[in-house]
Amino acid sequence: MRNWLKRSLLVLGVFGVCWIGAVWYWRSSMRMPDTGDLALALLAVPLVLLSTVWLANKAYTARTADPSSAGQTPAAVPAPDTSTVAGGVGTASPKAAWLPLGVAGAALRMPHGDSPAALAAAFAEGAARLDLDPELTDMQGFPIMAGRVADVDLEPLQEWLSGHPAAKVKPHQLRALALGGEVAAELAMYAEAQDDNGVLQLLPLLPDDWPAPLRDLATDWLSHCAIDAGWPRERLALRHLQQAALPGALHDVAAQAGSATAPAFSMVLACDSAIDADAVEYMAIHGKLFGARNQNGHMPSEGAAGILLQPASGAHDAPALLALASGTADQPAPPLADLAQRAIELAQAAQRTSTPAGAPAAGADAASDTLAVDFIAADTDHRVAAVADLMQCVETRAPALDTNTALACVGAACGHTGAAGALAALALALEQAAESGGHALCLANANPRQPFALLVGPLPTPAQAPASSAPTLS
Repeated sequence: MRNWLKRSLLVLGVFGVCWIGAVWYWRSSMRMPDTGDLALALLAVPLVLLSTVWLANKAYTARTADPSSAGQTPAAVPAPDTSTVAGGVGTASPKAAWLPLGVAGAALRMPHGDSPAALAAAFAEGAARLDLDPELTDMQGFPIMAGRVADVDLEPLQEWLSGHPAAKVKPHQLRALALGGEVAAELAMYAEAQDDNGVLQLLPLLPDDWPAPLRDLATDWLSHCAIDAGWPRERLALRHLQQAALPGALHDVAAQAGSATAPAFSMVLACDSAIDADAVEYMAIHGKLFGARNQNGHMPSEGAAGILLQPASGAHDAPALLALASGTADQPAPPLADLAQRAIELAQAAQRTSTPAGAPAAGADAASDTLAVDFIAADTDHRVAAVADLMQCVETRAPALDTNTALACVGAACGHTGAAGALAALALALEQAAESGGHALCLANANPRQPFALLVGPLPTPAQAPASSAPTLS
């Protein structure tokens, strides 16, 4: 309603100024206007001025478009990440051979569930879908579809922020940080329960549009939550990522896994929120809000998700991250079907290397000797291009999959949450793989410039594990 009123006042103001100016000119010049003068001064001039304002706003919007839906200059030439471990500063290692990673735990806070199991149950029951938000409206004052997490506890965060009086945090950012803090605390408790006196590394994936001071504040808050949950401060490491991209974070962790100084646990966590009137207004002004006239816009949502990773040698019972395939910044994004096929082939090659001759690979189809995918979780939302890309992947790589029961689209069900949506999809895939004992695919194409496919499933047994059989991703 506020935006509708602003636009109405702008139109009335332009017409009022033009009409008053025309009347003043005619009176001062003692001239009687004809029909052409009336049409020009009272209609044409105001419309030209309003059109100029509209075109200028569209040009500004195009220049400040969301990096996830337009070209992103920083992503073309990725800079090296920096890490801080126990007081020391280092540089991230370059992309190396992928090593499978064990998963020590997963947690999430999403609109339809506060755990991977709860979100999976909501999908199974058909209850995971967006609805009209009771508070948020578009620029015309109509209710919008949004994904709101019920009962967000802001009190611990507000109490912590009382010690940071200079911090400027908007309401929707408060909600995102509160959700992220809950996930960080839960994952820290998982790590503390399996503590082997090693280091816990925190890799926060924060929204790209958050300013640097807020990102630093968010990192401090997430660290505080992990420490408050019982993890020793002196064994907490921070790894700062310049881009909130899940594939890059996983590649960093995999590159560390093969070294003697690898941390015992790595917590990859993301949070985001757009559940606030000002955040929705910003989305609408910049052409990012879904509506009847903008079918490719986003549906506001909020959520947080994270996974706790460890070297594969430390975990054999739970599902692991077996193979990751992602596009490169200097080439057009490949379709999901190609990425899924590459991930399956890499995992299959590693299993053949680690399996004794004549023995079938774990989870392989007996007839084709290929890894069978039992479940697919994706961050795909409602946009036609993304849905078509996903369905083509399902039809070509898992044609026998029942899309009614074995396919979950987190973006369509929960709304747009950036990296948190991709991590929530990964948590769902891990949940289903643990339940079935088979393999699951995590697919991501909500960000069309950074799609990826990640295969999760059981690791080879210690007797079958190869000494060095890591496939290299290009």
